[in-house]
Amino acid sequence: MARQEGFSLRSRLLANPQRKEPTVTSERTVKQHPLRLFSYTTNYFWLLIIPIIRSLYSISLDVDSLRVWLMGTWMDLLVIGAILIFAWRRWEHVYVRFDDRRISVTKGKMYSTCDVIFYDDISSLSVNQNLFLKLFGACTVTIGTNAGALSRAQDDISLTLRKSDADRLYARVKKSRAKSLRYSVTPNKIRLILYSFISSSTLSGTVVILAFLYETSRMFDREVEAQLIMDTLNDVVTRVSAFVSPVVAGVSVVIIIGWVVSFVTNIFYFWDYSLTRCSDSLYIKSGLIERNRHILSLDKINSVDLRQNLISKFLRISSLHCDCAGYGETGRAETSVVMPIATQREINSTVAEIFPDIPSESVYHKPKLDLKPVFQSYWMFYYAPLALTILPVIAYFVLFALFPSWRSVVRVGVLIAEIPAVWLTIVKTLAIFKTGIAVNGDYITMRYSSFYTFHTVVVPKDRIVKVMIKQTYLQNFTGNCSVVIYTSSRGTSKHVITGLRLNRALSFFEKNGVDLYFE
Repeated sequence: MARQEGFSLRSRLLANPQRKEPTVTSERTVKQHPLRLFSYTTNYFWLLIIPIIRSLYSISLDVDSLRVWLMGTWMDLLVIGAILIFAWRRWEHVYVRFDDRRISVTKGKMYSTCDVIFYDDISSLSVNQNLFLKLFGACTVTIGTNAGALSRAQDDISLTLRKSDADRLYARVKKSRAKSLRYSVTPNKIRLILYSFISSSTLSGTVVILAFLYETSRMFDREVEAQLIMDTLNDVVTRVSAFVSPVVAGVSVVIIIGWVVSFVTNIFYFWDYSLTRCSDSLYIKSGLIERNRHILSLDKINSVDLRQNLISKFLRISSLHCDCAGYGETGRAETSVVMPIATQREINSTVAEIFPDIPSESVYHKPKLDLKPVFQSYWMFYYAPLALTILPVIAYFVLFALFPSWRSVVRVGVLIAEIPAVWLTIVKTLAIFKTGIAVNGDYITMRYSSFYTFHTVVVPKDRIVKVMIKQTYLQNFTGNCSVVIYTSSRGTSKHVITGLRLNRALSFFEKNGVDLYFE
């Protein structure tokens, strides 16, 4: 197999006739890791136990003090005991059984339920181990199926298992798949750092920080936690304000910290990323501290999505994602990645190796579009940028009227708030010339922008659930419309292509035998 620039490729047969396969027993019954017990408790458990532990820590070690403490907290102790007993009973009556063909999860004793999933029906299997789980030898296992493709029913299975049991389950599912290797790729470290740099954002970093603060607030004193954070921020802002104004320093510190956290978490997640394709499955591994393993069934992948932000578009690089039930639904959007980073020159060959049934012209960076926005509809792309531009200005006048002494602070805030609006205006201007729909054989390609991200989505026609034609009041007069295409997914994924000519859209979908709904 030829070597591509930026990738290290290897080709070998997984089912080596000289290698002895491990002996697999018929069926194995395991319990979830005891850490799962705490997920069965309520949030009120921590609100009760934290003040009790604090008060116990503060008393002197003598019989009288202990008696006074028990008299004041006996009711809370009973509630905590009841919560733990109910949680233990829920945990105790969950049994996980798996053999060479299926996995079953039985819950309850008197009114028990049993979920059975055959390995052939699994869309994705994810095994994740973060640093906390690693300390206790545990892993989270998520099994996704297409059972919930048309609803939001929770048909997937999420478990917390001992690492040894998770490894055995992973090996069983892998053993049930085809063994012949077709393609294997590992992006080099420089590319992974570049991808982490480009895909990082202050918003995603802030979300990680807020999630961390939420979790720690359930375990520690909120006042102490808040004071520690404020002291740290004050110290950083004081140092930065020696060069710029305190207001600018404070905002800058928040933005920088959010971005750095996002960058570091991306590095830790995507480090040592590798993708292996067999004839019926994709195997994905990644992680520096948090180890992640995924098995995806190729025939159950609903669509592929080539994504770019403004920076990666100018650098002519992309990331390849897929829509597969259960994959990317464990709280981190980046886990839907199939290939973190590839140049435009490599995209066609990469997609051809991973998804050979997809026509190469469907994902080429300049595919021929059958439907494109018309000139009269260009103004529709500027709704969101206009709103983001006007709202900070309105807020400026309102805040200045209410707090005239804060004029300099408000002015800085408005200027910072206008940056996303300008950025979005540039994105939407480029999107005008990139948006559209094309058909290549049995596949439909959709190109559009969502917020700050450019998407090129390729989906088989038989995975399209519904196509809706929408017209606003003004579009009725101009003869334009927006097309909303719903595709099979966990629930349904919605793709909005705006600014199309109504008569052309009707003719296009009628020609391709697609039923339409109108709004």
